[in-house]
Amino acid sequence: MASKHSDSIAVYERVGHIIREGQSAALAIVVATSGSTPGLPGFKMLISPDETIIGTVGGGELETRIIKESKDVIERNTPKFLEVDLTPMDRDNLGMICGGKAKVYIEPIVPREKAIIFGAGHVGIATAQIAKIAGFRVTIVDDRADFAEAAKYAADEVLVCDFEKSIEKLQIDSRSYIVIVTRGHSYDKETLAACLKRNPPYPTYIGMIGSKAKIRKIFDMLEEEGVSKEAIQKVHSPIGLSIKAKTAQEIAVAIVAEMISVKNNDNDRD
Repeated sequence: MASKHSDSIAVYERVGHIIREGQSAALAIVVATSGSTPGLPGFKMLISPDETIIGTVGGGELETRIIKESKDVIERNTPKFLEVDLTPMDRDNLGMICGGKAKVYIEPIVPREKAIIFGAGHVGIATAQIAKIAGFRVTIVDDRADFAEAAKYAADEVLVCDFEKSIEKLQIDSRSYIVIVTRGHSYDKETLAACLKRNPPYPTYIGMIGSKAKIRKIFDMLEEEGVSKEAIQKVHSPIGLSIKAKTAQEIAVAIVAEMISVKNNDNDRD
C-alpha cells in the first residue's frame, strides 16, 4: 500500500483536475477510529461516479461501504458523516482482522451550475457579474468581437460566435441556466429556437428578455415551426422575478434571483 502522504497528494491532484474539467466525485476522509480498523485518521479516498477510486480509507468492508454511500452523496450533492461499525469482525484485503469503528466524512465534489448568457450588452454583462457572485460559472456569447472583448472581465469564459451555432459548441446539461438577452428580437428568437430544438440533456432554466407582446409573437412563431407547447411553457419570459426592475443592474438582479429560486426549488425536491 502506498504511504498516506503519497495517497493524499494523488487525491488532491485528482481533485484539482476534476474541478477544472467540471466533473463529479466524492472525497472520503477518515476523521476518527476506535478499536482495530483498516484505516487511520487522515486516510482519504476519491470516488468517481463509476466507482473508480484513488487513495484508500483502509480497504475491506469499510471501503466497500464508503464507495456505496458516495453515489448518494454525489447524486444529492450533500455531504454525509458516517460511523461505520466493523463488528462482527471483518477480514480486510490485507488479511487483518478488524473489529473497531471508523468515523468517515464524505464530501461531494460537483461542478458549479453554469450560467450561459447570450448577449454581451449592458444587461448581459450585469447579469454575468451578479451570477458570478452567486456562485455560477459564467459563459457569455456574442457575435460581435468588440462586445465580447469588453465582457471578458465579467465572465469565466467568452465565446465569439453566431448565437445559433454556439448552441452546438456549448456543453449544455441539467446544470445549465440559459439567459437570452441579445440585441434584437430576431436573435432572441433564433437563440431560443436552437435551445428548445436541441437534444437532451436539457438545461434547468431558460429565460428570455422582452415585452409580453414580443414574447407572444416569438412563441407563436416557434409553435408554427413545430416546437411543442410544453417546451415553450418552460421558458421563463418575461425573464426575472417581478421586482419592478428598471436599470440593467436591477434587471440582472431579478434574473439571477429567478435562477437561484429555480435552482433551490429543484434541490428541495431531491
